[in-house]
Amino acid sequence: MNILITGASGFIGKSLTRYLANQGHHITAFQRNDFNESTATTQQYDCLIHLAGRAHILHETTADAYQSFKAANVDYTLKMATLAQKLGIKQFIFMSSIGVNGKYSIDKPFTEKDTAQPHNDYARTKWEAELALKAFFEKSETVLTIIRPPLVYGPDPKANFKALLSLCRFPLPLPLGAVHNRRSLVGIDNLCQFIDLCCHHPAAAHQTFLISDDHDVSIAELVTLIRQALHRAPWLVPIPTSVLKVIFSLLGKRNLNEQLLADLQVDTTKAKQLLNWRPATSVDEGIKRAVTNHVT
Repeated sequence: MNILITGASGFIGKSLTRYLANQGHHITAFQRNDFNESTATTQQYDCLIHLAGRAHILHETTADAYQSFKAANVDYTLKMATLAQKLGIKQFIFMSSIGVNGKYSIDKPFTEKDTAQPHNDYARTKWEAELALKAFFEKSETVLTIIRPPLVYGPDPKANFKALLSLCRFPLPLPLGAVHNRRSLVGIDNLCQFIDLCCHHPAAAHQTFLISDDHDVSIAELVTLIRQALHRAPWLVPIPTSVLKVIFSLLGKRNLNEQLLADLQVDTTKAKQLLNWRPATSVDEGIKRAVTNHVT
């Protein structure tokens, strides 16, 4: 297949470009500032995978953050949708976020049928982009596929996983031994595998999917896996979660209550039943690859 990828130099984009090329696809990768549309119109593409956008920022400093997110995640996405239609591209795959479903799951895993509850500007604009794309392609011959991954990890990770990996590298005990929450993650290899499947599976047309490694872990288990990959003991101290919540609040880090202590689970039943998908890489192996191939 001839595939066009936006955001090709990002964390997901680098791995996806390499993965799809290894699967025999012809890849055209571009960034927002260097794409020559006149050149693209001379090519024929089967699929456009839209990864480019403004990612969630841990310490937002922009005065009007929402407008910045909207410009990158909604306006630019619609520009790419217009390009896909202009080029007659058969499929548009949009990388959204599990944040569209909500900040954390309660009582049961998130599913594709849940009412959207985006909790910040990033998730809100991802949801707005989903709605805009559905309306745009409603009467188009281009089919739309939306993917909402949870935290994506792999070699040289970004954001939260990078911070946790750095923390685990320090030879210090961590007070997370009593945290028995459930978190869904997706390794970069499994995400790339799933995107590839969506590119050629006819049942992926006009669908939204939640995916993960299909094996949820607690924060204590995740730290154990990371430190095992580092050939270290877990070194976890069992501090009650109620005490941790108080400590985080006193430190002005209330966001850690959701990031480290809350549940965030996704149900992958739809992807498994509709596309017959199974993640090829286990959580254990995925964490090992992320740690041993980490670029410092």
